[in-house]
Amino acid sequence: MANEAHFSVVGFVATQPRGGYTTRGSRSVSMRVGWTPRSFDRDKGEWADQPSSFVTVQCYKKVAEHAAVCLRRGDPIVVRGTLRVREFVDQQGVRRSSVEVMADSIGHDLARGITVFSKTPAQAERTAAEHEQAMAADAERNPLPGDRSAPGSDAEDERDSDESAELADGAEVSELAEAEPGDGPDAEFGPTGAFDDAVLAMMSDVGDAAVPVGASA
Repeated sequence: MANEAHFSVVGFVATQPRGGYTTRGSRSVSMRVGWTPRSFDRDKGEWADQPSSFVTVQCYKKVAEHAAVCLRRGDPIVVRGTLRVREFVDQQGVRRSSVEVMADSIGHDLARGITVFSKTPAQAERTAAEHEQAMAADAERNPLPGDRSAPGSDAEDERDSDESAELADGAEVSELAEAEPGDGPDAEFGPTGAFDDAVLAMMSDVGDAAVPVGASA
């Protein structure tokens, strides 16, 4: 973009990175980045640190998404972006200026240590063939415990027919059990009519052989 002040610095993350979101839902990360210039002191014959400088670095979109999971306070980094000066009025009514850098890229300083790069995998959608394979795999999956069949499905109809068959079988067993001899008081003599005939025959025999009380045998 024309008339932009490009900015690049080798420094360190000076504050805890703060994550957030824009009004449109994009990821954002804000942090302070500092750097300490060094100069050679001829009188002492050694290098000496100069006063540190700080700037606010704003990250958006992909840079913010990656910075949110990679950067920690104290990390040595290299920042490249666009320098912007923003004027505002604070709560006390004093006009102030804020210097910010809109980061285009951020990376660790490999002169200070090592790092491992990992590319974010692309979220690819399914092809038609992949979708068909996934649907076929779901259809062939063995039902797990607790799975319920949809109302009106074949599995539910088969379960209802099995329950009806079990009830019918139980009714037949009950009827057979009631008809089996040996369970009632007439088991020894068979049906009730046969029992009555036997009792009458016994009573008639007793009547013919009866002897009055007190009579001599």
